[in-house]
Parts: sequence; structure tokens; C-alpha cells
Amino acid sequence: MAADVAEILARTLSQVLEEAAFLFAERSEEPPPLAGAVLQARLSFMGDHEGELVLAAPLDLCATLAANLLGEDEGGAATTGDDEDAVGELLNMVAGALLVELFGPEAKCLLGLPRVERVAPAQHEGELAHADAVATLVEEEGRRIDLSARLPGGAA
Repeated sequence: MAADVAEILARTLSQVLEEAAFLFAERSEEPPPLAGAVLQARLSFMGDHEGELVLAAPLDLCATLAANLLGEDEGGAATTGDDEDAVGELLNMVAGALLVELFGPEAKCLLGLPRVERVAPAQHEGELAHADAVATLVEEEGRRIDLSARLPGGAA
């Protein structure tokens, strides 16, 4: 079941990245290592199903995501905090689409607020090891973006 959920994570993340951030990425079983700090957004949900989603990417990719989401030139997002807001909003969009895909349109799920923080690569990798399902995508410039899920009750 974890493989099925990971495939749904990858498909949903890829679709949202393309449609909202104009970023094309493909799933990778051998992603590049994380070289520096990572922005990590965390979002819990509860209701008929409960769990937590985590979206994480290197800082330079987060700046690209922010610029694309906001229709701005790349470069100022890290100084204004737009990169953190963009990663949180992207996770919100992914969560909305993902929960319908996992649990169906009739399931009642209440989304929490995204919490975004900078973490070291080792901390992020450690958290991925404890997730129920993980999808890693790599975009055209070779940067990775991870989406992981903790689903205590499992997916339907």
C-alpha cells in the first residue's frame, strides 16, 4: 500500500507543480543529495482521516517556486519571506488535491495551517525515513522536492 500512496503523492505533486508553479518534475528513485538547508512545510489534517504531510525543497528551488507562484522575478523571495509563504501555500494546494485522491470527494478532512521552517538535510532525511510514504521528484535543473505522508489509519 505504501508504494501505491507514494505513486499518488508523486502524481499529485507533479500536477500541482506544473499547474501552479510552472515547474516540471519527474519522480526519481535516486535523487540528488541535499547540499544545504531545506525549507520544510508541514501540514496536519483531521476528520474522517488524519495524518500529516511534509513538503521540502532546497532554498534555491523554494525561491524559484515563490517567483513562479507570485509571477515575480526570481531573487527577492528569501529576503521577504515569500519563499516560506510559497512553500506553505504549495503544500496547501497539494493537500487539497491529494486528500480527495486518497480518500474520495465525500471524506471530511479539516486542514491545519502550514508550518514552515528551515532544517538541516540530515534532519529532513531522518524524517523521511519515518514517513509512511515518500515521493521525491527532480526538476529540470536537477533540484529535488520531497513530499511525505504520515497516515496512522492508512489510506482507503
